[in-house]
Amino acid sequence: MDLLILDSVNDDPVVKSVKGISSVSTLTKPTVTTPGGGTGGPGTLVHTNTSTSAISNGSGARSLITTTVLDSPNDKILYPFRVKHLGKTEVYILYASSAQNRQEWCDKIIEAKTRHASSLFAQNAEPFKLRVLADTAFAYDSQSGGPKGVIIKGTPLDRSIEECEKSFYGTGPKPSPVCRAQVNCATTFNQPFGKRMIAVGTDFGVFISEDGNARAWTRVVNATHVTQVAVIEDFSLFIIISDKSLIAYHLETVCPVGGAGTAADSRKAPQKLSGNRDVGFFAVGRQKDRTLVFYKKKDGISSTFKVLEPVYQKSATSTRSRFAIRRGTTDFFRDFDDFYIPSETYAIDLFQSSLAISTARGIEILTLDKKVPISVPDLKPPEVASIAQRIQNQKPLGMFRLSDNEFLLVFEEVGIYVDKHGDVSRAVVMEFVGKAKQACLIGGMYLILVDAGAGFVEVRNAVNGRLRQVISGRDVKLLDAGQTSGTVKICMQHPEQERNQVVLEMLVNEGSKE
Repeated sequence: MDLLILDSVNDDPVVKSVKGISSVSTLTKPTVTTPGGGTGGPGTLVHTNTSTSAISNGSGARSLITTTVLDSPNDKILYPFRVKHLGKTEVYILYASSAQNRQEWCDKIIEAKTRHASSLFAQNAEPFKLRVLADTAFAYDSQSGGPKGVIIKGTPLDRSIEECEKSFYGTGPKPSPVCRAQVNCATTFNQPFGKRMIAVGTDFGVFISEDGNARAWTRVVNATHVTQVAVIEDFSLFIIISDKSLIAYHLETVCPVGGAGTAADSRKAPQKLSGNRDVGFFAVGRQKDRTLVFYKKKDGISSTFKVLEPVYQKSATSTRSRFAIRRGTTDFFRDFDDFYIPSETYAIDLFQSSLAISTARGIEILTLDKKVPISVPDLKPPEVASIAQRIQNQKPLGMFRLSDNEFLLVFEEVGIYVDKHGDVSRAVVMEFVGKAKQACLIGGMYLILVDAGAGFVEVRNAVNGRLRQVISGRDVKLLDAGQTSGTVKICMQHPEQERNQVVLEMLVNEGSKE
């Protein structure tokens, strides 16, 4: 039931003729009784011989449509509505005999999904609940957005929006958006000796708000096309990718504890850590008993990775600052290492002494001591031939640790279990519902897959592969994998305010049951 989506309920009527089905240019609504001659339930579904057509699914691809007509006493004017199965490309068009009959069918589907959502909540069966971080601040620009979707009451998304609305009840009208641009990334961090804050990166800069206040967002970094953001709290550093350049800021200049920066803070200029428009992504982690920043520098179809180490500097002008201010410049990173991958790369995952890089050739493991990549999984043994065939031509999304002895390799459509040596450890393949574009592991147990094209988040038990939860929405994307902040954040079109984007935090429901 979670995977059944009512895609549209009010499409324009169409005319059925011997040549097929076409749109109606001018229509006077006829009086048509529902099948069965009364006002009871919807009529019977029967197939009609129509040609297969196609529509755009919003991402530029074309989707096959299977058409079905509801038994109608008047076969000339039909009222369509669409349903689809998440993760599938087909969109099914059903035709009702009247607008009233169509509404009855849609109401029954909505009622069934509402009961299902209520049942899941009553059973405490969903591993994640949602919390709204922003509901009015980030709007779409004039070229983006889409039509309003069908709202299902009682889902985690619906409950989170209702809770947010209640928290602001009686505070006056909703504030206007502070940004009309695409939301791309987010993180959570603590101010130095201050409050817990949320940062959101957009095509129009970086915005912050105090955690718990979804309607108090302020722009703090004036930049374009911010695609990744992270905070290194131990060094009070704020790092972003803006226009494919890696830039570091002192945290107190971005988010002053007292709410306003000092004159000394204003002199702490940001430091550009990379060249111009050549950075794909970065990751922050600890290796060799130190905090390191890894970033990918694209070089044609190959990738060079630079490794930087943030360092403490003694200030010549202020004993309060941890950073040097010398001749108007600030130096708070040093080159630590670099390595080369002769392939296009998509992601990097850091472990205690090694790192995994998702490449066009698969997933490769290496260490900074021995920069010799090893491809995993080992697909040479004949007993894993079927697995080798299944992951052929699939883009890898990441490698995640399940235990000291087992890892999960995630591709677009499947997950593969391997041991610490890179050998396949289970003959079973974890099949996904959709074709994931982003993936992350939270709590060492839950695999979160985001299928942006189909519009849903798929949550699986990473150990046994079971599907645990589905969160559907238009224009859904992963903003924060939780590697440094501890919680996963997603964004989607607001289901009730279609011109707005809603930013959500996925919180583990500790009491959920398998």
